[in-house]
Amino acid sequence: MYQYTKPNFISTASLFLFLLLAVSGCQDVQVTELSKQTLDKDTTWIGTIILNGDIYIPPGVTLTIAPGTTVKFRKIDETSDQNLFDTDSPYYPEAELIIRGRLIARGTPDKQIVFTSAEVTPRAADWGAINFLGSDDNYIEHAKIYCAYNGIHAHGSSVNVSHSEFARNGVGISFKKEEEDPDAPWFGKPSNLKITYNIFSGNKGGIGMRNSSAEILHNEIRENKFFGIYPKEESDALISFNEITENQKGIHLYQAQGLRIEYNNIYDNKKYAISIAEAQDFPVNAANNWFGTTQREKIQEMLFDKNYDPDLAEITIAPFLNEPVDITSTP
Repeated sequence: MYQYTKPNFISTASLFLFLLLAVSGCQDVQVTELSKQTLDKDTTWIGTIILNGDIYIPPGVTLTIAPGTTVKFRKIDETSDQNLFDTDSPYYPEAELIIRGRLIARGTPDKQIVFTSAEVTPRAADWGAINFLGSDDNYIEHAKIYCAYNGIHAHGSSVNVSHSEFARNGVGISFKKEEEDPDAPWFGKPSNLKITYNIFSGNKGGIGMRNSSAEILHNEIRENKFFGIYPKEESDALISFNEITENQKGIHLYQAQGLRIEYNNIYDNKKYAISIAEAQDFPVNAANNWFGTTQREKIQEMLFDKNYDPDLAEITIAPFLNEPVDITSTP
């Protein structure tokens, strides 16, 4: 017997709202493709940006990258006509952002900015770096940086990096004082970086620094092939409240002095928790850290210092912590 079913009517307003949401959800992301060039005015990038070569941000110009933007670098080499400058240091033969002005790349937790390779099969070093040269007052927040030679590279620059992820790079962040080119306007200027609440995982190296200053706080630095943190020479750095684990060497030092290494969890690294290079003449104070155990003999086995080679300096670990640090705590 036929049974009548009452129709389910949709109001005109509801139908209009449904269609509006459907259309807005299916809109294409704006894609912009750029060849090598110098930005001559303040510029904002949004959507997907594909870079075929170097982009230069000169002094006085600011590049702003909007939340949710993806920047992809095509792979080039030293023979490419897409390089703007020499391919020797401080530049790269791969495509790069070269910043003498300013970079403001502030994503949000739900709209992160991505810097990555444009290759079908991305690999480490497909592109050069976000390369700061004598540049100050830069910000990278809530970003993902993948498959670069150096994710962030800085000569004589200041950069604030927070809440970001670095993976499959040669080195996540590398920064130094400019000492190679006396003709560079930033010659003799140390870099100064604030690196907080980031993840460094699956790179060849996490953070490398030389003759510069830094605050390296509240980061997870794990599973990097060669090292977690690598300070060289006069490195005025506070390294604190970090999780440093499953790297080949947690912290590796070369003639490093001026460091404060305290209140970190440094444990389960494959070779050493802390090691010093043969040229390290200066003692290292690494007291007040958690090494995964309270047994002094086991902690000593995690260190490469004068106890292995009498010609090396000593790493001091006492007093060491009896329990792990909450890395979200405030120093």
